[in-house]
Amino acid sequence: MDYIALEQYLKGIGDQNRLRILTYLMHESLCVCELTELLEMTQPAISQHMRKLKDAGIVSEEKRGRWTIWSLNVRHPQYPVLIHLLSLLPAPGRTVEDLIKEGKKVMCDA
Repeated sequence: MDYIALEQYLKGIGDQNRLRILTYLMHESLCVCELTELLEMTQPAISQHMRKLKDAGIVSEEKRGRWTIWSLNVRHPQYPVLIHLLSLLPAPGRTVEDLIKEGKKVMCDA
């Protein structure tokens, strides 16, 4: 990793909303619509954060029909560091289980 790559990585994770997104993705892959519910943010705002995380190589995307499922990029050289940093943060207020209970968990398979 060089200076430019490290700078891009640190900028990618250097936002509280992106850190919250990464905390959710540490547990499971999610689509933007699920993240909007969990974070109570708009779809365009979540998409902008996902673009920055993708540009830094921190997340991976998988297309499933019209849906994009996001996950942490386990091949990123700083993946172990990221997992450690995320483990230091408090658990998010809402969980995916809360979405299921509320009937808001989306099945973005096709």
